[in-house]
Amino acid sequence: MKKLWLTYAWKDNEDKDVDFIIQELDKTDIEVRFDRRQIVPGRRLWPQIGGFITDPRECDAWGVLLTANSLKSEACIEELCYALDRAMGAKGETFPVFALLHHIAPREMPPALKIRLGISLEDQDWVERVVAAVKGVSPGFVPTGIPDFVLTEHKTGDGYCLEIRPRFERIAPFAVAVDYDEKVSGNVTRCALGPANTIPTGHVAYSWIDSETTLTDGTHAWVWGADNEANSSFSYYLFYKKRPKRIWFGHQQNLRMLTT
Repeated sequence: MKKLWLTYAWKDNEDKDVDFIIQELDKTDIEVRFDRRQIVPGRRLWPQIGGFITDPRECDAWGVLLTANSLKSEACIEELCYALDRAMGAKGETFPVFALLHHIAPREMPPALKIRLGISLEDQDWVERVVAAVKGVSPGFVPTGIPDFVLTEHKTGDGYCLEIRPRFERIAPFAVAVDYDEKVSGNVTRCALGPANTIPTGHVAYSWIDSETTLTDGTHAWVWGADNEANSSFSYYLFYKKRPKRIWFGHQQNLRMLTT
């Protein structure tokens, strides 16, 4: 079993965040070592930690949970840099050293860690990436769960708008629909067309639809649509005050539903 020594600021475990990280890593085929599991009470702390990190029999990789608390604590940063120096001095460049980033951008990493791997805890595959780092292998990233439509919510002056466009497909005629009550209540105000990532103030549409309708499942709805093609660079924008519970979009003959 490859052994990982995990360094962290105690304050970051007030809500058991550190314990959760360890819990998830304990489910893998690496052994997580840290102060509360390995350190002998009553003895000086850093000689023990330094011994674990630099002894090839005790540690195969070193990681630090990097947070705002860590960055604000001069003592913590000094200890992390000390551990990094001990590790690199004892084991050379092949010794895996990495940071687990929690609400920290890579640019905020200490200089000693910037040249090393940073793993964000916001990544769904952070556990697999940690295991790969400890073993010194490629994580073999396999993307999953990525939809074929790109949906982006933008803030506007009086509410929001949802930008809807296919990732690669070209779809025409396109349509967007909401429950009829969402429109007549004034919550959903309008729909517009325009270039991707640019909120339109107006548009030119061909065969424009802006009316009530009944969907194939019997839903009383309000629909907007046009012969203008929706594609990777051209979007439809739905404007509203509060995000509708249901939105339909896609080819006019084959709408799909987004439940929000």
